[in-house]
Amino acid sequence: MAPSGLSSGRRVCCARAHPAGTRRSRRCSKQAGSITRSFRSAKRCMRPVTFAAAVPRCGNRTGGPTVPKHMRVCALLLLIATVACGGAATLSSPEPSATAGTATIAPAGTVTATAITGTIVPGTLPPNPTPAPSPTPSPAPGGLTQAQLRYRLVDQFGRLLFCDPDYYPVARADEGALAHERLPDIQKDAPTFSAILSHLRITPAASYTNDQELAIYRDWKMLNAIHLDPVNGGFHFLGVFGTPQQANRVDGTIDQRGIVSVASRTPSGQPPCPICLARGTRIATPSGDVAVENLKIGDLIWTTDGTGSRVSLPLVEVGSTPVPPAHRVVHLLLSDGRTVNVSPGHPTADGRKVGELVAGDRYDGGIVLGAELTPYTGGATFDVLPAGATGFYWANSVLLGSTLR
Repeated sequence: MAPSGLSSGRRVCCARAHPAGTRRSRRCSKQAGSITRSFRSAKRCMRPVTFAAAVPRCGNRTGGPTVPKHMRVCALLLLIATVACGGAATLSSPEPSATAGTATIAPAGTVTATAITGTIVPGTLPPNPTPAPSPTPSPAPGGLTQAQLRYRLVDQFGRLLFCDPDYYPVARADEGALAHERLPDIQKDAPTFSAILSHLRITPAASYTNDQELAIYRDWKMLNAIHLDPVNGGFHFLGVFGTPQQANRVDGTIDQRGIVSVASRTPSGQPPCPICLARGTRIATPSGDVAVENLKIGDLIWTTDGTGSRVSLPLVEVGSTPVPPAHRVVHLLLSDGRTVNVSPGHPTADGRKVGELVAGDRYDGGIVLGAELTPYTGGATFDVLPAGATGFYWANSVLLGSTLR
């Protein structure tokens, strides 16, 4: 369709009389500076139409203006072309509407229309617009940081009792020296560092005293040892809280606002250190291998009696303790492909420590290919103790002793 050529001025057309049977022509006055073009669809309609209430008269005509039928048809065609192609008309564009557009003829040559969003194809009805989807609302800001949630547990149940990686499985260095060495790394975790200073009532400063550095370091280790597992809009926790003389094993959940729900709370002693098996270690039982963290007191596992024979006996003790991200375990690899991750201080079945094994040693019917320290991020370590004379069990098919004896 050719672009609309509606002019911006007004034209007046006058018909001239011709003898019968001859073609009529007409002359039109044109407003200065106006441009006149016609629509291809309106070639037969050479008489322009205005929508004014009065039309200027030409010659000696005295009667009121009359509009023949074929001119009304032309006017309607021009109106449709104006709406479709956007000529010299005024279009109103309100908010998109789900109803079809409507057009009305207004006085003084003005066409108004109610438009909808979409492409108008000649000869078809415009489609109803599809509303844009509303954005998904973002979660409301708020809630406590991980460090603040852990401190809520400490405030309610007492300090966490855990196996300090600076002392277990082996002592590494002077704790005060380690505190000074690791302070820059602790400060990089701004939310945790801020929570520690607030809880210890230490004013932020460019430097800290030795006692302040040690207090900060100890709280940092404790907070890292409190393992929070995401669950149903909150976190699950399990740990031994209190003092070595009076402690409780607490199992529960804490939500983002710090509200605690306790599932169980039982008296407990201090966790025996080291509790050394990595999460997921498979313990041999008469019904198949079971992950160490899933075993409970009374479960039957394979052990050995005083003569070295394999027997099935129930567990009399199970244990676990949280460990911080800095914890490391030994990755023990034997020549027949057996492997297990266990802390260096864990007892072997022949009276040694796992950390004492080196490549080339014979152990449990195989040759040690490697016994390397490796980072451990399982959050906690585990151990079990079966009834019987030895306390031995098979972990990932490797015979080990128990730290709980």
